[in-house]
Amino acid sequence: MTSCSARAALAGNPSDGYGGAVLAVPIPELGAVASIEEADTFSVRASDPSLRRLLTATAAEFEARVGDIGGGTLSAITTVPRSVGLAGSSALVISALRALAATNAYRWEPIALAEAALNVERERLRIEAGLQDRLVQAVGSLAAMEFDPVAVRVVTSPVELPLFVAWDATAAESSDTVHRSLRRRFDAGDEHVRTSMTGLADQARSGAAAIERGDLHGLAAAINRTFEIRALMVDIDATTRRLAEIGRRAGAAMNTAGSGGSVVGLVPTVQHLVAVGDAYDDAGFEFLEVR
Repeated sequence: MTSCSARAALAGNPSDGYGGAVLAVPIPELGAVASIEEADTFSVRASDPSLRRLLTATAAEFEARVGDIGGGTLSAITTVPRSVGLAGSSALVISALRALAATNAYRWEPIALAEAALNVERERLRIEAGLQDRLVQAVGSLAAMEFDPVAVRVVTSPVELPLFVAWDATAAESSDTVHRSLRRRFDAGDEHVRTSMTGLADQARSGAAAIERGDLHGLAAAINRTFEIRALMVDIDATTRRLAEIGRRAGAAMNTAGSGGSVVGLVPTVQHLVAVGDAYDDAGFEFLEVR
């Protein structure tokens, strides 16, 4: 069995699809697990049609890049809430690519794994997406990522980062909707979108630098500013705005974790996490500390 965790973008998202930079963190408490059972011929086992489609496309991508898969029955399960912006589909794809590689004695390099996973959804399934989800998931650590050219480095902090994610499991929305709109506007030369992408990338870089010097105030500023820039560029849905506002009232810096109805937050101390968690629980939302 092989696995891949969910992820939350802290700052810079979604500039990854536009030559920008993103700072993101894996969420090991949520993830996907894939496995391959021995069989003479290859097949995919999934009762859910969307999962079957995803795994079938993943197998085709692996075969195109690496070679004949051989036999085996590929399946996967996940604890990542679907379509809320925590990279649930890419977790499934990467865990499956890892399972196929393990069976075929193949070793993925992180950037190649991320690019293969992106190709599964963008080219094979025609779902608009960016590279940052897959890249931080391929690395499996808090990462600062650049996308012109593509580069990634693990970021470490001398102090604990009191991070959390929250989401509404009943308000799932595909990130494809937001990404397609942004792509059309960017390609059409929308100056506001282009300027915003530069500003977002700056927040990712300043956030990474803040983490490395143990500056929680600097990281909080980058997180908040990313949300502000995004809100001026695209419409933030009512659920995400409410999720962000609950966190802010409890003293957290807030950003969208992705595109789909989840948020990520940073509080001043670990002790603050209890109060923030209670606030989300009282509002009927899901809450999880990112350890």
